[in-house]
Amino acid sequence: MYQLFFDGACEPVNPGGVGAYGFAVYEDDREIHGEGGVVCVGGWQCTNNVAEYTALIKAMEWALSVGAAEVEVYGDSQLVVRQMLGVYQVKAPHLVPLYEKAVELTRRFRKFSIGWVPRERNARADYYSKKAYCDFLKTHPEVRQLYAGRLATERQVALLKRLGVEDAECLPRREASRLIERLFSRRG
Repeated sequence: MYQLFFDGACEPVNPGGVGAYGFAVYEDDREIHGEGGVVCVGGWQCTNNVAEYTALIKAMEWALSVGAAEVEVYGDSQLVVRQMLGVYQVKAPHLVPLYEKAVELTRRFRKFSIGWVPRERNARADYYSKKAYCDFLKTHPEVRQLYAGRLATERQVALLKRLGVEDAECLPRREASRLIERLFSRRG
């Protein structure tokens, strides 16, 4: 039985940022696989929900590719989890094909369950989505330039790096400000 944890993000702005997915696979409380990638860049249809659904789909596709028959799936997106459970309807037209693909994949498992977890329990999947986003920004300066006004300033990046924060250049400006405040209040 595999436990699949999935996460998605659209940074530095949602909608319209860089949509990235991540998932982590556990067996017997040990991480055995992790992966992330970029789903979309820009446009109103590039959202965190698109990234979340893509993460769920990619995780299930991976599990099927290694012959898994039973999976427990966890995510911190209440929307995706509740839609998959049938509690919420899928109203956004651009999410319908992703939802239908996810449902189709669930039918290929002998046993499938999905549940919500708080963000803290989803840290590895979050790590893979954030890493994919940041790696993409670092290798696509033209995209980074598009979002320059929303990303951490050079001064914020320099300060965060001195404080030991990796990949500070990928943080949205507001998140960088909050992180700086939090780090200095701890030192207080």
